[in-house]
Amino acid sequence: MKLSRFVQWLLGTCLAAAGLLIFFRSVDPHRLVLQLSHASPWGIAACAGLAVMSIWLRAIRWKVMLPEPPLSHKKQLFPLVMIAFMINNILPARMGEAARAVLLWRRNKYSAAVSIGSLILERGIDVLALSACFFAPVFLMPGMGSGDRSSIYTAVTLHTAAILLAVLAACGIGLIAAYSVFPRAVGTMFGRALTIVPESIRPKIERVGRDVASTLDWLFSWKKVVVVAALSAGILACYALSVLALIQEKNFGILQALFAQAFAALGAAIPLAPGYVGTLHAFMLEGLALCGVGRDKAQAITILYHAVPYITITALGLYYFFKLNVTFKDISEAEKKIEKEDQGAHE
Repeated sequence: MKLSRFVQWLLGTCLAAAGLLIFFRSVDPHRLVLQLSHASPWGIAACAGLAVMSIWLRAIRWKVMLPEPPLSHKKQLFPLVMIAFMINNILPARMGEAARAVLLWRRNKYSAAVSIGSLILERGIDVLALSACFFAPVFLMPGMGSGDRSSIYTAVTLHTAAILLAVLAACGIGLIAAYSVFPRAVGTMFGRALTIVPESIRPKIERVGRDVASTLDWLFSWKKVVVVAALSAGILACYALSVLALIQEKNFGILQALFAQAFAALGAAIPLAPGYVGTLHAFMLEGLALCGVGRDKAQAITILYHAVPYITITALGLYYFFKLNVTFKDISEAEKKIEKEDQGAHE
């Protein structure tokens, strides 16, 4: 095992342990078991189904966003996404994302630039969508965060963070809109902006920029833009509906579910913890508490929200992994090749 991979495992384990320590620091085992025993079987089944649906919508969105070069194809994207999320569940550092790029390059014959760029762009769209999940509930529910004194957050800090995220989201959407109308001007602006970046990291940023630019053809079709936006909203709806299906409280609505999901996504964004264990738990617990959910119930909901999709996606991912005759060795070897091809294409 390489030292870097060992360090990733070590840091991932430490992050997961720290997150779980924070999550369980004040848990009452008896009350937690009681809350879990009251979970609705229908809610758990709905959560599992919505997890699969979110992957299906991601695959469709990916298909819309990918260009259509003559020698490539868009078949079996759903299994590729499922395999990637399965790998994310069992390995640290979100290695499933690299595996998805490799599989698209190797099985669907897309170039290295498109394979890598499409995933970077997808993550960017997810960040914009999840930002809205945070700032929209805060703006629409001014009392958010004022009821839970045990939280490290307050209504003031949440509102400040919401304003910052809203501004950043507006800038991101504005940049995408500008590129769809003036692609050359935006490209020129990007090149000039790079002149102030240290030369040591400039080539890497330029390579990432070219990779992303290779997957932006869909922006020139308003129909595809609408479809991508609708699918992104559908993916968020799956996550929010999962929270609603598990919590089943009359005073807990869609805005609170989106807000709790934003906190869960923040924890999941920390890349080293395998399967988002610990980090997702610690952050989502805070999000639910800020929405007025009692700590005992919030802990039970967080455990189910993580465990149900984790088991479902991991099982289906393993099924497709073996069905498509994929091996970790092949992914590792192909990953080295795709990196060389991507670097060679930009030299």
